[in-house]
Amino acid sequence: MCTIKIVCSIAIFLLSLSNIYCDKDADIKVLQQVIDRMSDAEKQKLFQSLFENSNQGRQDNSNWCCNIDPGVEASARTRQTTYYVQRHARNKCGYSDCGLFGWGSCTRWCDTYWSEMQHGVETYTVYQARLCPSTNLVCCAGYITVVNHCFTYEEVMNNKDVLEMLVSMGIPINPTMG
Repeated sequence: MCTIKIVCSIAIFLLSLSNIYCDKDADIKVLQQVIDRMSDAEKQKLFQSLFENSNQGRQDNSNWCCNIDPGVEASARTRQTTYYVQRHARNKCGYSDCGLFGWGSCTRWCDTYWSEMQHGVETYTVYQARLCPSTNLVCCAGYITVVNHCFTYEEVMNNKDVLEMLVSMGIPINPTMG
């Protein structure tokens, strides 16, 4: 019975990891066989335990850092623009009396104002951070790499017995500090 609990603990630990990286497919098959032999109630308990222990706060992958500066890429983009231009015109709109005693005739001018819609193309620069190459991804400070995942020190210590079982099964955990 104790062996089943240990294997179930290992199953819970490995199932809580996303994208499991193992050297041996047989390890996953063994865990799947153990899960298949569980009763529906045990499977429900397993699901409930995984659900309660899932760390919702770390789904933003802020636990991963890049050990190089990948830099920023600048690219030129264009966009169509529409803008309005104020226009003005002066037109002859009649005559008025002028000169000595109003005997002369002078041209009267009228001003007209309007807006014209115009279209153009604008070029602008976009700066975008480059992605870190996967070979340069490391755990951030305060995290420990175990089985290609980043865990807090507290998570590792809380699952120390499970990690010891993984090592005894021949699964390398290769812990490194971030």
